[in-house]
Amino acid sequence: MESRRERDTVFVKLSDGDDLFPSLEAAARGNQLESGAVLWGIGMLRDFEIGFFGANGYDKAVFPDRHELLALHGSISLRGDPPLHLHASLGRPDRTAIGGHLFRAKTAVVNEIQIQRFDSIHFNRRFNEKTGLREIVFE
Repeated sequence: MESRRERDTVFVKLSDGDDLFPSLEAAARGNQLESGAVLWGIGMLRDFEIGFFGANGYDKAVFPDRHELLALHGSISLRGDPPLHLHASLGRPDRTAIGGHLFRAKTAVVNEIQIQRFDSIHFNRRFNEKTGLREIVFE
């Protein structure tokens, strides 16, 4: 994993086999980013788990094979649990797409990710009994 920061923008490059979630957390910590947004990400993922949030919680599916990472978006709150909330759209070899809440993933080949760092906006996460989710709260 490599990262560079310019003002409030952090650019992250992940290499084949890098674990997405710990790598993004390390990039955030290494660039003094406590709260921020994943603006975009492209590349390829493998060994990933995505889910759709329904009436009974998440309906999850695991995909061991490589898929094209078409879009990656989300929020970062190193104060929160979980610290990352990511959604992804992924392309299949037949050129159809799948997507949803991303629970885990490994980089296949390479990932390029842009993060926006917030200085005066601070996030945390708290459980909301109505939605059943750990939602962002402003501190």
